[in-house]
Amino acid sequence: MINLKITKLEKSYNQPLLENVSLSHTGHGLVALIGDNGSGKSTLLKILAGLEEQDSGKIEWQGEPRIGYLQQEIDSLPTLSGGQKKVTLLADLIYSGLYDVLLLDEPDNHLDIENKNWLINAMQSFAGLIIMISHDRHLLKQVSTHTWLVEDGLIRTYPFGYEKFVLEYQKERDDLEHLFHVQDREHKRLNDLVERFRQKAASGTKAARYYHALQKRLIRFEQEMVKDPKKRDSHIEISTSLSGKQIKHKIAIMVKDLQFSYPDNSIFEDASLYIEVGEKVALISANGTGKSTLIKLILGQLDPSQGLAKIGESLKVGYYSQEHLETLDKDSTPIDCFTKKFPIADYQAASVLRKFYFSKHSIKSKIWTLSGGQKARLQLALFLYTNPDVLILDEPTNHLDLKSVAALEEFLVEYQGTVLLISHDHELLNNVCDIAYELKNKKIRLSPNFLNDD
Repeated sequence: MINLKITKLEKSYNQPLLENVSLSHTGHGLVALIGDNGSGKSTLLKILAGLEEQDSGKIEWQGEPRIGYLQQEIDSLPTLSGGQKKVTLLADLIYSGLYDVLLLDEPDNHLDIENKNWLINAMQSFAGLIIMISHDRHLLKQVSTHTWLVEDGLIRTYPFGYEKFVLEYQKERDDLEHLFHVQDREHKRLNDLVERFRQKAASGTKAARYYHALQKRLIRFEQEMVKDPKKRDSHIEISTSLSGKQIKHKIAIMVKDLQFSYPDNSIFEDASLYIEVGEKVALISANGTGKSTLIKLILGQLDPSQGLAKIGESLKVGYYSQEHLETLDKDSTPIDCFTKKFPIADYQAASVLRKFYFSKHSIKSKIWTLSGGQKARLQLALFLYTNPDVLILDEPTNHLDLKSVAALEEFLVEYQGTVLLISHDHELLNNVCDIAYELKNKKIRLSPNFLNDD
């Protein structure tokens, strides 16, 4: 039997990260470890794996279980792609029989949909305990039996999987919102009383005593007030020019009779794809079938052997790729990244970054101190601020926390321009896209049954 007990765990870097965390878990199953980017999820896994020391507090594993750990970024196995590396390492961890506990930090990143299904089956077959960070809602709903939420330095545990957690958490939020509005009314009433008696306090000792008593009451009340739950909500607001949107049936992306080969490897033969302005298109297929090559051809980074691939006339295109994370200056700050790239003032850059959930502290933190998810959000902010008419997004949800994924989804649903979305997040594709295409047998084919097919 696996038993884990965490008592008064504390961990800080530049500021407190995990504070007075206490929890226990008994038995096997799969724990979904969720929370905002930078909240301390990866740090907790490293501490549990013995790779980092906590500042204080105790971690007790009963019976000294054998622990396997998969980190977020994989540098070994250089000859394999990101997805192949993940599958190789995951297969070894899950099927080797060497481990009782697996700590998995975003194991589904870089996996295509077929390999995600393999991972689901593999994890469900594991007899021990898995504690996993993932931002794929569909995956979490399929496999999780428990949920741990990292929020405000604490960890709240729920004895059920992510699907039920979403419902329970929303109920908690609704109850908190009601309580906040009740407390907010009382707060205003007490403030008004304090202000009224402030003016009377000079008129006599009795009025002064009552004024000071009211002041103390107001301070106590403010200390016990719940925070406004709506301030936790995520919502991306970036204005877009959408210059091409006004022209009906204008082609946003055209691929016609495309042929392209690498040495000894033919990728496309007479492939065609037409995307109209305003369409939202999912591009799906297994890793290694040519999705990234197609994007490079569309963007003019590669030249076709025959045929054409291009963006519609007078349309501004924005391209987002996980590879861009490597281009960030590690010694710069998020606010510096904006002011160097765009002619805007610090306060304007800070306003944009706040929309992408950067705090006053993280706006001025060095890039190297940010989590993978915070860096992904920074690149997303820089990308969307270019004000594109056509969005091409290659795995935009990798490293993003669940709140940011939901906010990105909301933005893409409301966005009035053209979207070409490559993702292995089935739920995101279903909720955003109107039509799906797949790369198969060197052609681009309609995939009519993919969307809304669970």
